[in-house]
Amino acid sequence: MSMNSLRPETIADNTIVEISYELREGGPQGPLLEIMSENWPLKFYFGAGVMLPAFENNLRGLREGERFSFTLTTDEAYGRIKPDLIREINLSELPETEYFPNRVYEKGDYVQFQFSPSENPLTGVVTEVLPNSIVVDFNHSMAGKDLHFSGRVLFIRQPSADEAVQKRYIEPNGVRSSSRLSDGSDKYLFD
Repeated sequence: MSMNSLRPETIADNTIVEISYELREGGPQGPLLEIMSENWPLKFYFGAGVMLPAFENNLRGLREGERFSFTLTTDEAYGRIKPDLIREINLSELPETEYFPNRVYEKGDYVQFQFSPSENPLTGVVTEVLPNSIVVDFNHSMAGKDLHFSGRVLFIRQPSADEAVQKRYIEPNGVRSSSRLSDGSDKYLFD
């Protein structure tokens, strides 16, 4: 039995998936937010709980080469904008960092801040700079948006032993490479 016959025919839980896509806000004609091309595809462990559930549900059962096009509503994607995650922070409360030692911030800068020792640090974007404080939006950058994905399934395979244990995609040899150079056995032809 050849190694290729062991490859899964469709996207299912516990498979490694490579896809190319365009992500647009709102629908197929909306503003372009992201491109994952065939030369730089999204590679991930399907069913590990890392991707949005609705995103995976729309890919489940697709075959290599098959095209897809779907929209995730705001609620299926990253949720609505939460006003309580837009906060004014006094500059004296911000820790010294190697990036901003003089506490000089501009609109669009990213800041990481921990509101209490029991909470994880949050990363947000500065939306307003005031004389003694900054206003930071800690919502996910895609919150409040319907997201339209259109693309193609490039490659599906079984995970390696390490990937199966860690439930994540692992680059071969620790470098980004193209699945088109593989003979299907996870041994890349240029090794």
